[in-house]
Amino acid sequence: MDEEERRRCKAFLEITETDAANLRSLKQSFKEFGREFAERFYRHLLSHPRTASLLKDPEQLEALKKIQANYFADLLESILDDSYFEGRLRVGLAHQRIGLEPAWYLGAYNQYIQLTFPVFVKAFGGNLEKVLPLLLSLVKVIFLDITLALRTYYQSATEQLRHHNEELKQALGLYWQAQRREEQLRKLISHEIRGGLAAMITSLEDLLETVQPSLDAAAVEQLESVSKRCWSLSSLLGEMLTSADGGGPAWIETSQIFDTLLGRFGLYTQDRDLHLKLPDHAPRVWADPLQLREVFANLVSNAVRYMDKKPGHIEISCRPDGEFYVFCVADNGPGVPAHVRARIFEPFVRGHKPANGKEGTGLGLYFVRTVIEQGGGKVWLESNAGQGSRFYFSVPRVPKK
Repeated sequence: MDEEERRRCKAFLEITETDAANLRSLKQSFKEFGREFAERFYRHLLSHPRTASLLKDPEQLEALKKIQANYFADLLESILDDSYFEGRLRVGLAHQRIGLEPAWYLGAYNQYIQLTFPVFVKAFGGNLEKVLPLLLSLVKVIFLDITLALRTYYQSATEQLRHHNEELKQALGLYWQAQRREEQLRKLISHEIRGGLAAMITSLEDLLETVQPSLDAAAVEQLESVSKRCWSLSSLLGEMLTSADGGGPAWIETSQIFDTLLGRFGLYTQDRDLHLKLPDHAPRVWADPLQLREVFANLVSNAVRYMDKKPGHIEISCRPDGEFYVFCVADNGPGVPAHVRARIFEPFVRGHKPANGKEGTGLGLYFVRTVIEQGGGKVWLESNAGQGSRFYFSVPRVPKK
């Protein structure tokens, strides 16, 4: 803070030289009470688990008692110079760094008032008319302390949040780069496989034409069946090659997404006893094809990763709801712990340890929420400990107006 900011801060709280003189008249009374003040102050903090967790070192605690008594004595000196402001600003920064929320140290300031006011009133013989102006001056400076501590606390917290947001943007950028590389690799592999399949189909047809007269009906049927399967696989790969590249919303037949998901499911399960049930009705929706496919993939792969039961059941269902379709990916796994359910769609929030021991990035569900909300839908969770989870999300039935 520069000199002008400090002046404005004191002026707003109406702190004057009279207040400084009032505080100095309280010094002697506090000097006799200083040790007891520190003892009672920290006795109160130790009676609450949150603040007690920061005071486990006995040697550190004794040092803090001395510091706290001196801190309050300095307050009564009322020398509001550069050193005072810099020291008070550091208090908020220190509290933010150790993760002590403002509510806790505001409660500590409350102890200043509760512990010292009765002592000061008694020191002046209970003469409220005489002591009241002094106490009001003390309240002003206590509020100045609070103002300065909160200033740096929130400045530091805001800067930290901005830094985390930048890290998150970079992480999501890397996530999408990986998705694009996967898509490019898939296309390259699909092209190569289709080329090989085309050669196999041609060879089979030539072979069948050449040797058919000398083969029995069963052998001919078998060769024709192989040829048809090759054609079917080639068509499937063709659909994959022409699938959308995440370039924006379009009409999507979710049956195509479910077919792709079913093909991937074996890669997720790695021969574990898991079963995937798809909806009887696969609707047509308006969404980004690539992103919607990855929403389903994230939710299903998450269910597989955390599954702790044999057999494990994962079911995708769908129902119309006004202008939306609501999809649900349900499982019979361990459920999401109650203490993280409200934050499960936030970045880097995880529930139980994965059953397969492989931790994810902590961004999958955040990605799901981001994609669905950008498309005009919403996501939510229902979960019961030990019984499984149901992840819901809505997708527009028609383009947004």
